Amino acid sequence: MTTQAERRLSAVFFSDIVGYSTLSHRNESLALALLEEHQQILLPIIKKHQGRLIKTMGDGLLIEFESGLSATLCAVEIQEHLKIRNSAVVGEKRILLRIGIHVGDVIHSRGDLLGDGVNIAARLMQIARPGRICISSVVFDQAKTRIPYWISPLGPQKLKGID
Repeated sequence: MTTQAERRLSAVFFSDIVGYSTLSHRNESLALALLEEHQQILLPIIKKHQGRLIKTMGDGLLIEFESGLSATLCAVEIQEHLKIRNSAVVGEKRILLRIGIHVGDVIHSRGDLLGDGVNIAARLMQIARPGRICISSVVFDQAKTRIPYWISPLGPQKLKGID
């Protein structure tokens, strides 16, 4: 039995918790508690912005949105919420996310999301600083007039494995 793959344009949101693997090695019970809290915080915000959770990968999330603006507004709300949360805790108990967002061609296959759009979002997440969001120029062009925040351009970036 074969499953047909569907190709479409989507906004891809990729996130991970900064330092999670190190924390998990040092204090597994705290890492698991923070991972649970992370999901309790993020999932309602993602739903509010009409995001669709594709999958979790340990401490990482792959989410699909219909627009770059929705994905970016969701990311901003998440980072603002975590900033407030983190101001009340210290050290290892902080949850710092890096988020990458790109709008591109993706393939839906067997409940997963594949393709360059996903790969670029993942690479952008890797260059985002802790507690920050890195968006592609495509997302910037869609969202720049509708986001009430200053966006700092990084200029052209070399992304591993991406021409």
